[in-house]
Amino acid sequence: MLQRFLGYVLFIPFIVFYSYVLGPVLKAVLLPGGLAILFFILGPEAFFYHWRKARSSQPDIAVTNNIPG
Repeated sequence: MLQRFLGYVLFIPFIVFYSYVLGPVLKAVLLPGGLAILFFILGPEAFFYHWRKARSSQPDIAVTNNIPG
C-alpha cells in the first residue's frame, strides 16, 4: 500500500511535467529547427515555393444535393 502510494506521488508530477512543460518547449524548439534544416537543404527559392504551395488556400468544393425525389 505504501509502495503504491509512493509510486503515484513520484509518477504524477513527472507526467504533468512532461505533458505541460516539456512538450511545449520541445515543440517550440524542434519545429522551427526542422524548418530551418529544410531551408538549408532545399535552398531559399525551393523552400519558399513549397511553403507557399502548402499554405495556399484549398479550392472550394461545391456540395450539391443529388437526392432523387
